[in-house]
Amino acid sequence: MFASPLRSTALATTLVLSTLLGGCAAPLIIGGAATAGYVGLQNRTTQQIAADTEVKLRIKDALTQARGNYFVDVGIDVFYGNVLLTGVVPTQAEGEQVLDLARRTVGVQKVYNELFVGSAYTAGQKAKDAWISAQIQPRLLGAKDAYPLNYLITVVNNHVYIMGDALTQGEKDHVLHILRTTRGVQQVHDYLVIKGVNPDDDRANVVKRN
Repeated sequence: MFASPLRSTALATTLVLSTLLGGCAAPLIIGGAATAGYVGLQNRTTQQIAADTEVKLRIKDALTQARGNYFVDVGIDVFYGNVLLTGVVPTQAEGEQVLDLARRTVGVQKVYNELFVGSAYTAGQKAKDAWISAQIQPRLLGAKDAYPLNYLITVVNNHVYIMGDALTQGEKDHVLHILRTTRGVQQVHDYLVIKGVNPDDDRANVVKRN
């Protein structure tokens, strides 16, 4: 499912978004980077963004130490200490290893596992995901009452994963509607929360069986 999905960190303009998307080989991410000039537009504070970045780097380092570049196709998103794993690993055992390493990382609150096991991620599928990503970006940027810098969005195998926070239920519903009605999207996996609300979520720390 995930042999280098398309990733980009959205900046304040469509031009920068397009520049970042082209040439990147990783899951698409809209929002979440601590770049001067637009941190103030995010719901997270500078300190929260820095802490999430540190957690992500620790997980990447743990994966690298465990298997070198073997886990290069694993995507990692972190928001308020909560981790979303996306991508593909060759075997169930390796998927469990990734999950375990993430769970044991300092600063991690919860880990949501969306890893797929053994699924091929072809060049053709990468192109489809890039096409979906390219549609999502302008739709969110042009939407009223949607704030893309507060969302991390990954596109893999026609599946869209969103993590982040919204200020209101209306904002969340609007964003999810945009994603679900984007051409080519097969399924939307919702990890978008309302700011200040911490609902019980039994999806954390689950080992998926593919």
